[in-house]
Amino acid sequence: MTMLLYDDEIDQVQGQIARADTKASILTGLSLAALTGGTALAGKAHLHGAAAVTAVMAATWVFVALVQLGMAIRPDLDGNHGFVRWAATPDAKALKFQLEITNRGSVAEEQQDCAQQLWSLARSAYLKYRRIRLAVDLLGAALATAGLTAILSGLGW
Repeated sequence: MTMLLYDDEIDQVQGQIARADTKASILTGLSLAALTGGTALAGKAHLHGAAAVTAVMAATWVFVALVQLGMAIRPDLDGNHGFVRWAATPDAKALKFQLEITNRGSVAEEQQDCAQQLWSLARSAYLKYRRIRLAVDLLGAALATAGLTAILSGLGW
């Protein structure tokens, strides 16, 4: 009965990881488009003075957000469970032996393994969401700075 609790919780966390990866991927595409478009506009506008400084600041915010999003999307290959565990075995025979040992393990050992897997996955999901949250904040700062750049450019600064 306890195993079902872990299975449900692990499934929920894996779902959150998939959601985070989707969000980060979408934001990455939008950020790259904004960076490309902003660079093209700044090149045509021949910005000077304060407008050039704020344009560089906006591009920097977007760049830092892209780094955070890249780190969020980057696969976490830590832990000793799931496909990472199986990939670490030297060959199929060793994998078969490992699976047989796992299937013969006591309930307490299985629960500990599931708890370890849940903890590892939850930490990964939490870190992904923190990075996405920071990236969204950085993109907001970039948008505000780009708006300031447009105002300064319009004023001839």
